[in-house]
Amino acid sequence: MANLLVLNKAAGNPAKTVMIIHEESLFGAGTAQLLSRELPGYGFEVKEVVKHANPTRDFNNIVLRMKSINPDIVIPANYYNEYALLVRTMQQQKVVPKAIFSVLGGAASSYKFVKEFPDAANGIIDCNHWFNPKDKRAQDLRKRVEAKGQFFSYEVFMTYTSMWLLADALERAKSTERAAIVDALEKSTFGNHFMPYGPTKFVNGQNEGAQPLMTQVVKNDIKVIIPRDYREVEPVFPLRAV
Repeated sequence: MANLLVLNKAAGNPAKTVMIIHEESLFGAGTAQLLSRELPGYGFEVKEVVKHANPTRDFNNIVLRMKSINPDIVIPANYYNEYALLVRTMQQQKVVPKAIFSVLGGAASSYKFVKEFPDAANGIIDCNHWFNPKDKRAQDLRKRVEAKGQFFSYEVFMTYTSMWLLADALERAKSTERAAIVDALEKSTFGNHFMPYGPTKFVNGQNEGAQPLMTQVVKNDIKVIIPRDYREVEPVFPLRAV
């Protein structure tokens, strides 16, 4: 959310209102609740929060409501199928907010979505855990995955990172005993990964060395836009400027 504030401020604060659309499970409802509570403190008015069933096969009524409210920013919190259908319906009804912004978006950081629906995906922003685009190892892995006809998905690069973390813990534990491995993981300072993370630091099971990136779909690819240290392209915001 702080990154959204930075993005908005850099553009002269054109966005003031938000509409949140979320699926009904814990993921969607929890994300919507968090955003509804925190966004006003960053200067955004939450105009409406809309819940939908999972699965949902028709978003026409929700998008008609969106037209009526006319929010500056639309925040979807749902899984791939519903996310893709929602933004495709927005495209069909010619609804173009200043930004479609996601937090751990179901399709926003998906090369599959970008390939299948390039026009609908264009300009979408996501804040998610993402590989360091300036790390050659990450780019080499992407090339190997795509050479096999697969998508370089979140699951692929996060699994690689997790396995490196585990291998490091196994080497330091010098044991295959569960307790020894858990202890090694808890004390881990592993940092030789291709994510934009600092040294690993687990606190209550959460890696406080982790750092998400803000990405945007630009010219049929997913590019990092924030923070500047990892930036590949300048942000396109607001979208009406496209």
